[in-house]
Amino acid sequence: MRKAVLYIFVCLVLVGCGGKELEPHNPMGLSGKRNMEAEAAYARAHVLWDKRDVCSDPSLAVDILNKALRLEPEYAEAYLRRGLAKSDLRDWEGAFDDLSRAVRLNPTAEAYAFRGLVSMRGGNYLGARKDLDKSLSITKRQHRAWNFRGTLNRIEGYQIQACKDFDEGCDYGDCNGLEMSQELGECPK
Repeated sequence: MRKAVLYIFVCLVLVGCGGKELEPHNPMGLSGKRNMEAEAAYARAHVLWDKRDVCSDPSLAVDILNKALRLEPEYAEAYLRRGLAKSDLRDWEGAFDDLSRAVRLNPTAEAYAFRGLVSMRGGNYLGARKDLDKSLSITKRQHRAWNFRGTLNRIEGYQIQACKDFDEGCDYGDCNGLEMSQELGECPK
């Protein structure tokens, strides 16, 4: 009996019921740091991307993110996603502008990696390399930057370096570039 009472007490304390107030529940997953409607719009757009960052409906994503950015003009993550959607629509200039705004508002490794991707897609290989290198200088753990730079090296004919970059991307959690290059016989297994 004594063990049971002690066990119940420990469980209550561990789950936060031991006299502490519980944090407010947030079923929408909104941070509360931004306009709630803007965050809700961003969340609706964000679900259009799969785990490999492929957008199922770029036009719809742009429309939804336009609303988020009208409500919250300094929303770096919304600029980042809208830039990716515009890139899928081959609006290179609009995509680059949005990703540059995301970099200015929040200069993360991810933002630089995605701007590097857009530069590469638009044919600006020098700018792409600069952004991908900047991303990796912020953190070596940015698997997207490794894979994007591997692709850039592959395009520019630096296959050995491409394989090394794909291998690094794989070490940090994304083996797609390495596996594809191995299937094509470009990188050793």
